[in-house]
This record gives sequence, structure tokens and C-alpha cells, in this order.
Amino acid sequence: MRICARSLLCLLAAPAFLHAREADDEAIPERRDTLRTVQVTATRRLRDTGLQMTRLDTLALRENISLSVADVLTQHSTLFIKSYGRATESTAEFRGTSPSHTQVLWNGMRFNSPMLGTMDFSLIPSYFVDDATLYHGASSLAVTDGGLGGAIELRTRSSAQEGLRGQYVQGIGSYETFDQFLRLSYQSGRHWSANTRLSYGTSENDFRYTNYDKKVDERDAQAGIVRSYHPRERNRSGYFDDINLMQDVAYNDLHGNRWGATVWCTTSKRGLPFLSVDYKDDSDFKNEQTLTAVRSVATYDHTASQWNIGFKAGYAHQNLGYDYHTTRADVQTDITRSRSYVNTVFLQATADLLPAPGWMLTASAATYYNHVRSWDRSPFHIGDNFDTGRWEGHATAQLRWRPRERFTMAAVLREDIYRTDMQVPIPALMADYLLVRPWQLTLKASVARNQRYPSMDDLYYKPGGNPDLKAEKGFTYDAGLSWHRQVGGYEVGGSVTGFDSYISDWIQWTPNTKGFWVPENVKRVHAYGVESSLNASTPEVRGWKAQLTANYAFTPSINRGRRVNSDDASYGKQLCYVPRHSTNFTVRLTWRQWELTYHWIHYSERFTTTSNETRYITGRLLPYYMNNVAVGRRFQWRNVHASLRLAVNNLFDNEYVTVLSRPMPPRNYALYLEISPLWKKHAKH
Repeated sequence: MRICARSLLCLLAAPAFLHAREADDEAIPERRDTLRTVQVTATRRLRDTGLQMTRLDTLALRENISLSVADVLTQHSTLFIKSYGRATESTAEFRGTSPSHTQVLWNGMRFNSPMLGTMDFSLIPSYFVDDATLYHGASSLAVTDGGLGGAIELRTRSSAQEGLRGQYVQGIGSYETFDQFLRLSYQSGRHWSANTRLSYGTSENDFRYTNYDKKVDERDAQAGIVRSYHPRERNRSGYFDDINLMQDVAYNDLHGNRWGATVWCTTSKRGLPFLSVDYKDDSDFKNEQTLTAVRSVATYDHTASQWNIGFKAGYAHQNLGYDYHTTRADVQTDITRSRSYVNTVFLQATADLLPAPGWMLTASAATYYNHVRSWDRSPFHIGDNFDTGRWEGHATAQLRWRPRERFTMAAVLREDIYRTDMQVPIPALMADYLLVRPWQLTLKASVARNQRYPSMDDLYYKPGGNPDLKAEKGFTYDAGLSWHRQVGGYEVGGSVTGFDSYISDWIQWTPNTKGFWVPENVKRVHAYGVESSLNASTPEVRGWKAQLTANYAFTPSINRGRRVNSDDASYGKQLCYVPRHSTNFTVRLTWRQWELTYHWIHYSERFTTTSNETRYITGRLLPYYMNNVAVGRRFQWRNVHASLRLAVNNLFDNEYVTVLSRPMPPRNYALYLEISPLWKKHAKH
């Protein structure tokens, strides 16, 4: 292991001693402007060897200002998004795994909370992301470790258009919802560029719904029941108030050197909606989450003809608060009053080398230091949950080889260190073969071992943290086909992939005899299934153009672990909140300056108990179908572009939930106005 680590460090330094040679058209494409594609491209890059990827379309990220990344993933990917509603926690699940098995990167820095191990995608406005790429299964090892289900890479990009540009979006929606977004972009020549983004969203979010978890009896004078009905109630304590500010700046000297920096600040105040089974009066109780966060990444890249090097440095601070108290007779009683302070420092060095035609060598080394202080001042829990830091070290070597024009293979080796614990090296093998050139029909396959180290809550939370937890381990196989064809303006592409995954030492929190919950390595999960996608578009004919994207996933995820006790009926059952079937498609029609967009989303039933109990109405959540539609028109006056868009969500007013006792909004509306002026740069006389 020591020899491997030393070799990686030597490899990072090696490019500095190499002489530049003629550039390969596959060399280091990451240093250039990323292609805005939906799913697949006609170019087979060495860097993409064997990878099962989904690249989200820029149109999807920019559909409307009220969308978070969670909404975009719901509408345009095979992931299952477990959501409690808008502006409430939304987590992503790849291939039937848990939210902690989805790793998220932002501009190269890991985005998951080191305390919780998960990522809340409702906190990421889609307008703050320029590129989003999903790495399924073993492919996640190309960018990070720990993604037993997969990984999501989010990037921001500097302006590519010269001059000063602006964009302002105003949204007005149901339930007193208001969204604003402002972006100013500037590029001076080919050297300097800068972007400023500001978003503000606020809402009462107090929609009305029929509460099927309660029943009201009307009685006559003799106390006999005349009729029974489910009451109409409001979503109580569902308000939110979110502000995001992002600033990035970049400088390119046009001689292979590029410097950049991005800072993202967030402040959020959100009421946590009361459960539909809750009989408390929300005027007496307050249930609120607050967040203040600062994230920053600085980068330096040097690109040569056959090699490049890059360095990143990042810092993130997060202050997460949760307050739950009651006020009666002007006396406030805290039930929960917790605060968690998280600080992360990040450093990374990478090197890419093309030593010969058809070969590509990549090495990287990264280190993180995370410090978490968590405390609770409620009468039931006095003192610190924990106050500790953890150092992580990560080293990676990747070798890609194209022995024949149609055949490419890759090997990845990762080594991780947490504190002083050196983990077993993580290997992965990937390959692809071009079967039919005109269709770019490519066979892809991969096999990998992966692991995820426990989160800091898993290890140190009081009471219940278990410092003896082992890392979760996974072994994944997948194979599939991807294709892409463009003929006469018609374009079609897609993919289909089968996967088989085994995860052992799965961490599960279970109650103990002392009255609190404890995490243990108790599960062994077998997740398998099929993922598929399709995208197609037509040429523009008399002003008309049509586009279609569709995704389907079949994801059985079965518990094969040991029974916790003699009454444990979870063996052989589907994991909680994991649908076996998920489907979505989007149709976009444009005619001249008009546009019509239709989204259809379906999730099959989800079980709420480990035993998949269906005798009770709370044992499962029924399948649901969601329909959203939007119509808009673009306008232009000289140097000002504008658009007006009306969106109708839950078009057919379906009643549904994605989490037990958390009702979702009925049919609702939103109107968006976008104005984008362009200030041209005047020529000098």
C-alpha cells in the first residue's frame, strides 16, 4: 500500500518533466467548454471508456427558476428522489441503494455532508448548475469513491460570450410563492470572465389537501353517527425563505494557464410541515430548520499538448439548526434545540498524460479535513452530541488503452485513508467496443469493488454512535449498449444497461434495549435490474420542432442480511421506499417563438416497513402518476430577449405522497417572466 501511494505521488510530479508533443484530439477534453448534450455523444473519448453516464440537458436545468436539482433529477433521470415536498429534504437513490450511497461533487469537491453522509438536493437551485453528469454504478469510481449506487458531478461554468450580459427571472405561483433570479455575466476579450448569480425564493406553501389519515364523525342529538368523512386541512408550517448568492471569476492567459475561483453562499429558513397524523395546533408549536452555508473552490490548470496538471483548493462551512418548541401562556418550552457546525478543508492535485497514441494515464491525490461540532440544548439532551475532526486521504490511478480503433479498456485503482485507517484498495475494470459505426452502437461493461466509510453521525452521535462500525462494501457488475444516430436533421440516441450489485455490512439504525437507536452493520443487500433511456429530436419544419426524452428503471433491491431478532421478517423483502419501477418522459414542442413542454412521471408502490407489510394502509404507498405542463413564448426587442411562461403542476390534481404522512400539493400554477438584456461593447475609435 505504501509503494502504491508513493507511486501515485511520483506520477503527479512526472508531467512537469515531459516535453510537449503533437496534440491528440482526445486529449484532456475536460479543460475545454463542455458539450451540451443530453445523453450520449458521437465522439468516443478515452476519458469516457466504459462509463455508464447521463448528462442532463441544459434546457432541463433552465426550465424554470422554481426548480431545484431534485426536481430536474425526478423529471430527467432514472434516479428515485425521495422528497417531502418543495423546500423540504430531497435525497437521491441510485439503483435501489440508500441516499448515503449517492456521492455528490461540486466543482471537484465532495458535496455530501460529512456529518450525515447525504445530500439535500432541494437546497441546490437548478439555475446555479451549468453542467450535471450522473455516473451509474461502477462508473462513479472515475470521479470519486463511496458511490455504491453512483455519483453526481455538478459544475459551474464561466461566461463564454464577450461583453456584459444580464438575466432576470421573476416567478409568481400558488400559495404565495415568489421566486427571483438575477445573473450578470461579463467576459473581457478572451482573458477575464465573471459571473454573479442571486436567487431568492419564499412561500407560505400552505396548500389544502384531503387528509386520508384522519376521519371525522358527525353525530346526531342521540350521539349516533350520521356520517363520516376525511377532513380538508392545510399544509401547516410548510413555509420557506431561501437566498443563494454565487460569484465566480476566471482568468486565462491563452498560454495554457487558467485560474478560477467560485464562492457560493446560502441562507435558508424552512418550516418543517406537520404530519398528516399530527393533531397539534401549529400556533402553539414551532418546527423550523435554518441553514447558513459558505462553499468555495479555487482552481489552477495548465494544459499542454499531451499532458496537463491541475490543482484545487476548497473550504466549506455549514451551520445547521433545528428548533422544535411549544409556547403556552407566553412560556416557551424547548423540545429540541440543536445546532451543528461543519467545517471542511479540501486540497487536490491531478495529472493527465498521453504517453503514446491510444494511451491515457491519469493520477490524482486529494485530502479532506472535516470538523463537526453538534450540540442540543433541549431539556432532554444537554451537552455536545460530539465535537471531533477527521482527516481523509484519497489517491487514484487510472489507465486507459485503445489497442484497436473500436476497442478501449480502462483500469482504476483507488486508495483511501480515514484518520489512520488505511482501507483495502478499490479496483475497477471497464471496457467498450464499437459494434456499428453509423449508429455509434457501443457495448460497455464494467466490474468494480467499492466501499463507503461511515459518516460522523454513524460513528460519534450521542447517544447511539458506534465507533466500531465497518465500512460498507459493494461489488458491482454492469453491461449495456448505447447508441446515437443523426440523419437529415433527425436525431436519436439512448442506452440500456443491466446491473447486478451486492452490498455487505450495510449500516442500519435499529432500536436497542436502552431506548435509543444504534447503527450496526446488519444488512446484506442484493440490488439488480435494468436502466434505459431514449432521446430523439426532429429537424425544424415550417417552424415546428419536437424533442423527446424518456427514462425507465427496474430496481429490485432485496435484503439478504442476517435477522436482527426472531421476529425480523425483513429477509428477502424489498427495501423501504425503493420503487421497483420508475418511469418518466418529457415532450417538448416548439413552433416559431412558442414552446410547449409536457412531463410525465411514474413511481410504482413503495413499502414503508422492512417486512413489506400490506395488511395495513400505512404499510405501503400507492403508485402515482404525475403530469406537469408548461407553455411559453419568446420575445425580442433589439438587444433585449424576453420570455413568458405559464406552468401547471399536477395537471390532473392527483392526490399522492412520496413519504408516509407527508401530503404533496394538488394542482398548482406558476407564471415566469424572464428578461435578458445584452449590453454590447462599443468599439474604440
